Amino acid sequence: MNRNTTKNDLFLTALQYLLFFTGSFIYFVFFADYIFFYQEKSSLFISSSDFLLENLHQPGGILVYLGKFFSTFFYFPLAGAVIVSVILSLIVLTVSKILGFLTGKRAVIVPFLIGILLFYLQTDYRFLLFNNLGVLLQLVLFYLSIRYVIFGRGYIPVLITPVWYFVTGGFAWLFCFMLTSNLVFNKERRGWVKIVTLWILILITIYISKEFLFFQTAENLLKFPFSELNTGEQQPLFLSAIGILSILPLAAGIKFSMSDKFSVSDFLKGLVTTILMVMVLFIIGFQRFDVKNKQYFHVEKLFYQNKFDELIAYNISNPPNNSLTIFLNDIALCETDQMNDLLFHFRQSPDGKTLFLKWEMAWEVLQRGGYFYYTIGMVNEAHRWAYENMVMKGHTPEGLKMLIKTEIINGNYKMAAKYVAILKQTFFYRREAKQYELMLFNNKAVESHQELGEKRHNRLETDFFSITEDPYINIEKILAGDTLNRKAFEYKIAFLLLKKDLKGIVAELPKLDGYGIKKMPTHIAEAVVAYKVLNIGPLSETENLRIDPQTILRFTQFLKTLKFYGNDLKTAQTELRKNFGNTFWFYAFYQ
Repeated sequence: MNRNTTKNDLFLTALQYLLFFTGSFIYFVFFADYIFFYQEKSSLFISSSDFLLENLHQPGGILVYLGKFFSTFFYFPLAGAVIVSVILSLIVLTVSKILGFLTGKRAVIVPFLIGILLFYLQTDYRFLLFNNLGVLLQLVLFYLSIRYVIFGRGYIPVLITPVWYFVTGGFAWLFCFMLTSNLVFNKERRGWVKIVTLWILILITIYISKEFLFFQTAENLLKFPFSELNTGEQQPLFLSAIGILSILPLAAGIKFSMSDKFSVSDFLKGLVTTILMVMVLFIIGFQRFDVKNKQYFHVEKLFYQNKFDELIAYNISNPPNNSLTIFLNDIALCETDQMNDLLFHFRQSPDGKTLFLKWEMAWEVLQRGGYFYYTIGMVNEAHRWAYENMVMKGHTPEGLKMLIKTEIINGNYKMAAKYVAILKQTFFYRREAKQYELMLFNNKAVESHQELGEKRHNRLETDFFSITEDPYINIEKILAGDTLNRKAFEYKIAFLLLKKDLKGIVAELPKLDGYGIKKMPTHIAEAVVAYKVLNIGPLSETENLRIDPQTILRFTQFLKTLKFYGNDLKTAQTELRKNFGNTFWFYAFYQ
């Protein structure tokens, strides 16, 4: 009977771990794969000794290094789901082993509660992998310390704490608190000597680190690499999990007595725990899944791959409200010469925030804002944004590629070669690095390249100080010296449309032919028709770019619909949105 019970318990335990791992894996690989895209693009692991040395400049750097190493495999969402789920499952297993060793009983509920809590935290795309990795390392070291306490009479865990602090930084406090609470719980002879020794050692280590080794602030030495930002602004919840783990040895000593009348078998408790665990994982996954984030990062992925037509089609099918999504979408419209045909198919900001980003020392802005300048030919400005982003966040895959491309376009091949050498030392960008390497010191190869050749041809020849607080001024400066920059011209017209400047748009009509525009763009035609019908002023159309009669007919229908509702904009809004929501006219009346 006991043998059968043991087999049932072992089967149920294995099933619990399998279900926990499977639930986590399914969620991350099929629903929240955008987490891996964000984290993989947020840092760059470089397989060089210099990169390793960079991460040895302060305690905890090795943990960050390990986190970046594992995160580089997030390039493949399947690998990312496996890595995250394995780390979470190992945390659950280690907590169970610790409690089992301390109490002599198989622990079920507490380990999975810890696992579910950390799973919840990991579902935020900003919660970096090294956090859970740091927790796992502390738990493993603590388990080894109590499991093999005989070695060195239990002093080895105490004596290696300074080294462990250097490896894992602020996360080592978890190990220290667990070790201390275990010594208090066990009440072993001369345990107080170990406690005093432990804390004297760690305090001396902090002092020496601050004064002689790393020259960091005390706060940074105590916390790094833990931070509010790297935990997805979930600091209170994460600290709660750390707090629970730190007192596990003390909690293990608390005994709950239950009347025989209410006692249940371990198998039944395990079965109930399994069912509840699956239900909680499902609820958390459903509640934490963010479709807006998934859509945004899918758009950003298509953008980095230069799949502009696919990006635009996706946004038409899934209308975005996120200003960064629309910003990238507008660049894609410009790159495909569709900006002033499809601009109002998407929700635009009247102040121009969806057209261009103003300079701001924030990573989200620096990482993306330079692409606007890259599109309109201000290659030096695009390089500056990428360089500042590198200074602020270190190397990232797309940031490094932008530095390479701008240096190649400008013919600065020596500098480009240095960046290419760095990219070649990555795991998954070597192929691209080799393609860039073929263009070094080879002007013909650059000029024949589909992207870089076009950018070199259209780059700004006359440099000037850019006005990042008002990007539109830069467009005017470009067009004042370069009358053939079509992309800058299209951005100018788009901005005039957002400002509803009909006179300004009409004044630009004679220039359309010079930019090789063979057919009047839809929104320009809509603005011109409104200008014409409302009789705002004189109009001189170009001979080759006449307005489609259908556009005139549609505006007439627009006005008739408005008149039908007594010229009441609020009452007519629903009907007008239905039939004219993607026109300049609807934008002009309702924005």
